[in-house]
Amino acid sequence: MKNLFFVMSLLASGAVFAEAPPKKYDQVAAAPATAAEKEIAGLFDRWNAALATGKPAEVVKLYAPNGILQPTVSNKIRATPAEIEEYFEHFLLLKPKGTINYRQIRLLGENSALDSGAYTFEIVKDGKPAKVRARYTYVYEKIKGDWKILNHHSSAMPEFVEEK
Repeated sequence: MKNLFFVMSLLASGAVFAEAPPKKYDQVAAAPATAAEKEIAGLFDRWNAALATGKPAEVVKLYAPNGILQPTVSNKIRATPAEIEEYFEHFLLLKPKGTINYRQIRLLGENSALDSGAYTFEIVKDGKPAKVRARYTYVYEKIKGDWKILNHHSSAMPEFVEEK
């Protein structure tokens, strides 16, 4: 757990990124290099598939019981499963579909990992297609053999919403 807090401190300071990412974040991220990185990258795909069900409870199952969500489109931090579910009840109405544009995966040991970068969501806002670009951080912890989201932070890029 000490490693997890150390890495989160590094991430907050910006020291985790070895090189500057592309400015626009409009490409699709490169495929992970190792099997372990592929496993962690697949956790976003699992989360994205849960969004596609339109069922908030399916998304909440992916978070640790003590997981925290710091979402893009809400000022409220969600720190309980009920609060996280309430957030997704509203967010899923936008019919979100995410694409990772840039990522860095850090393995923090056998039972914890960090996936941080930039993603774009295609959504439907006010009946019109739109894109939301955001920075993200997922901290994962393996609980009883299953990866769960311990912390999920997402913050909109300054341009926030770009109309198609």
